[in-house]
Amino acid sequence: MKKILLILGMVTCLASLSACGQAATTAEASVDSAAVEQVADYYMSVVDSLSGSGENIADYADQIQQYYGIEASVIVAAVENYQIALEDLGSYVSTQNVEFSEDGNVLTINSTIVGSNLDPDGNPRTAEVVMELALPGGEVKSILTNVNYTFKELMTNAALNTVLGMGTVFVVLIILMAIISLFKIINNMQSGAGRKASQSAATDSVDKAVAQIEKNEQAQDDTELIAVIAAAIAASEGAASADGYVVRSIRRRY
Repeated sequence: MKKILLILGMVTCLASLSACGQAATTAEASVDSAAVEQVADYYMSVVDSLSGSGENIADYADQIQQYYGIEASVIVAAVENYQIALEDLGSYVSTQNVEFSEDGNVLTINSTIVGSNLDPDGNPRTAEVVMELALPGGEVKSILTNVNYTFKELMTNAALNTVLGMGTVFVVLIILMAIISLFKIINNMQSGAGRKASQSAATDSVDKAVAQIEKNEQAQDDTELIAVIAAAIAASEGAASADGYVVRSIRRRY
């Protein structure tokens, strides 16, 4: 909390500096380059101090807005973006190469900050900082920090992204092929089950037909046997015809 209050004091001093610089340049219809350099350096000092305060900036953003007029969302976004850049920069060392341009009511300040880490070529890691301020009041609209990477790093990242993208595509294609193969296996299983059911039904039909044929043949054999027995009985009795004889049952002995 004490560090946050100290930073708020720095912001108040910055407000005074910015107001003086704006008042001095209004008559000249241009922005003083020395004042812009001081503004860029102070803002980076404030953002760096806030990012390393160990506090949740969102909890104090309203106080910063009240002291200086920086919108809470702007300061929170600036600090979060800067903290991501610090992963490659290391720690803030200095601000250099400050340039600015005016476009209507917007003052754009471009500067280069130097970090403590080294790039693969052994040079200090740098980042480009773009600040936008509204004129004539000097309200901060945005502060963006973009780390500068070497050509080798950019190509390496591009190659990794390409490999990752192609690998993802191949993995998805393999998964799709596996799913299609599963569909084929499932279809074959269903077809096999259907064929088994059809064969079972056909076998049952054949068995029933055979049983019916055997039953019909047995009934036909019994009819012929009955006729022969009736004729034999009629002959033994001296009858001319077997019409008067009825055979009610036949018992076979094997």
